[in-house]
Amino acid sequence: MLSRTDLAKYPFTVDAVEYVKGLEFKLEDFSGYEQVADRAVERLKESALRPVRDGYLPGKEERMGDEGRRNVEILSFPLAIIMMKSVGDPYFQKRFALYEAKKASGWLENDDTGKIVEIARKNFGWKVSQDIPAKMLKLHFSDYLRNASKLREDKWKLVNRSLEYGDVYITKTDAARLLEEEVRQHIYSKFQGDVEVELPQTLGDRVAELKTFFQAQKKALPSEEKLGEVDSKAFPPCIASMYMQVLSGKNVSHIGRFTLTAFLLNVGASTEEVSKLYTSATDFDERLTRYQVEHIAGVVGGRVKYKPLTCANMRTHRLCSNPDETCSKIRHPLQYYGRKKRSLKT
Repeated sequence: MLSRTDLAKYPFTVDAVEYVKGLEFKLEDFSGYEQVADRAVERLKESALRPVRDGYLPGKEERMGDEGRRNVEILSFPLAIIMMKSVGDPYFQKRFALYEAKKASGWLENDDTGKIVEIARKNFGWKVSQDIPAKMLKLHFSDYLRNASKLREDKWKLVNRSLEYGDVYITKTDAARLLEEEVRQHIYSKFQGDVEVELPQTLGDRVAELKTFFQAQKKALPSEEKLGEVDSKAFPPCIASMYMQVLSGKNVSHIGRFTLTAFLLNVGASTEEVSKLYTSATDFDERLTRYQVEHIAGVVGGRVKYKPLTCANMRTHRLCSNPDETCSKIRHPLQYYGRKKRSLKT
């Protein structure tokens, strides 16, 4: 059974939902409960402003100190979701879901293993158990694959895991990371659908404030004009597609990001310009992104400047999209760019 402090840390859980229902709060009540409304707005703004990194995001431990503060933390979560749904911006909705999921992941990694098992089973239906002698967790491969398939590092591939009788052996840290994916998807699902909620005037004013805030944040995101001498009109269809996906905050596969990065660096974009491009991604980590871009540029690491995949390899990795007439005459995205740029000049 989760404690009140647990509910404050994990407000997405079934237990937290039941607790809120038991309080019989209505939207009209939030208008007079300024602390909850303030915290809901704060959560939403934090999700847009704070860098999103793997691991724990500190700063809110003091809010768990007494029952009043715990209630504010619990109640502000569903209110934040209602307000964000009213804002209606998919990019910042994804950002909020990821931010809250990473906070939960940080709490879970520092919590008891039994708590992780309880939350995983009760909220997401995981078939998971503790292997106490091995100091590991055993997770059914279907639950593992459902979440690990979205993670790009090689260590998450099933072939790199110990598998026995349908169970994958994972560490407590692994479990927290996989649960992060579950929580992220769970929260983002709350924004789907067209059900409109009529907010009281005071909450409506806060939503209007948030819309203005998010619009200002969006203006700070990179755009096509910020890539120096690079001509985006000459991009091959595959690169143009990945480029727009990154700009709109959509998920692009690891090999897709590598190809886009290598392409941009080879057509004249600087490492700084390319690094800034990825600030649109919901999982942006400035330090890690800069290192990866500089590695592909040959500035660090093996000092080898990489080129993007050939067209044949693009097709193998299912990155080829909407090929046009020029595509049939070339074997490499850089060839396409050179030809198209020359034709645009003439």
